[in-house]
Amino acid sequence: TVLLRFLPTNGAPVTHPLRVPPMSRQTVDVGTVPGLATAEFSTVLESDQLVVLDRLMSWDAAGYGSHAETAMPSLSKEWYLAEGATHSGLELFYLLQNPASTATTAQVTFLRPAPLAPIVKSYTLEPQSRFTVWVDTVDAALASTDVSAQISASQPIAVERALYLSRGGQFFTAGHESAGVTAPALEWFLAEGATGPYFDEFVLLANPNATPANVRVTFLKPDGTAVVQAHTVAAKSRFSIWVDYADPALADTAVSTTVNVTNNVPIVVERAMWWPGDATTWYEAHNSPGATSTGTAWVVAAGEDGGAGDTETYVLIANPTKATATVRVTAMLDDGTTSAKAFTVNPRSRFNVQVRSEFPSVAGRHFSMLVESVDLDPIGIVVEAAVYSDTNGVTWQAGANTLATRLR
Repeated sequence: TVLLRFLPTNGAPVTHPLRVPPMSRQTVDVGTVPGLATAEFSTVLESDQLVVLDRLMSWDAAGYGSHAETAMPSLSKEWYLAEGATHSGLELFYLLQNPASTATTAQVTFLRPAPLAPIVKSYTLEPQSRFTVWVDTVDAALASTDVSAQISASQPIAVERALYLSRGGQFFTAGHESAGVTAPALEWFLAEGATGPYFDEFVLLANPNATPANVRVTFLKPDGTAVVQAHTVAAKSRFSIWVDYADPALADTAVSTTVNVTNNVPIVVERAMWWPGDATTWYEAHNSPGATSTGTAWVVAAGEDGGAGDTETYVLIANPTKATATVRVTAMLDDGTTSAKAFTVNPRSRFNVQVRSEFPSVAGRHFSMLVESVDLDPIGIVVEAAVYSDTNGVTWQAGANTLATRLR
């Protein structure tokens, strides 16, 4: 039994009860919930059993853009966002949710590329509401820059970030969105990644500390080979790696990434992908924060196949260990039926599951995916999912990516 509580920017909370059968998924079209047909809102989910929640948004009637995110299991007073940019037609928004019955104050520290100094601003968040910071307009020094953020609140809140690109008279031509993370870490894992003539990939690193961070970045290719690089992220700054140009071996490949700090200065890591072609032709993007640990069981709540946009879903699996992993992927449909298949993921490599070709039962359906390491001694893996749709005859004009929720 699930209760969804929607917190509008203006107005009273709206509740929506829901029953979710075992080993199944349910979809809520929030636009059909009374009082939310045209609303900005945040969402709180409560349940009497453990569930996994994802959110997918598309925009304009044709759905020419989309993004997605996995729900956060808890609130926090501290949040970090590695990705962000305000130049070249990009519009950046920080989304702050205060579900408490009292107001709270949030201090935002904007971290720019070295040697630029941080910029600090404070905001008041009203009770049971959501607040938007349009970063492009906060300060003249933030109007055209790459930027990360550290957000500190007087009581626990939730934080996400949306980034949009408008061009050619089209509103929000491309966009991606991700939740913040609640703490920097010494190790990060990114399962998804692709470079080449179609995709541009960026790994974004934020260092909120007063001392520089020395990092080792390992790019894992499908054939098991790896490219290793060393970088320094200056104190109180943000740093970008354009993966397509980081090394000739990474110019055109699928790739997973691990980031390890070698001098005990924790950082924050995200990955963004834009397509197609170069910055002059991009019409969509997606983004996800890294995982700070591997796991042996992961769930992707939001998957879809077919429909008006000929939607395709991919499950991306990274095996950063030195052992071969046997991975069982189970598709869970709305009616409670399931379909499972096992795959071998080689050591120190990345693996794709094209759900359409591997699970014919999902054709024209919505589904979730359970991904488990099933070896006698389970292997730690990292899982993400990407969903792409066609619009108006344009291939993959809409796309979204989520880091799966780790069960164990």
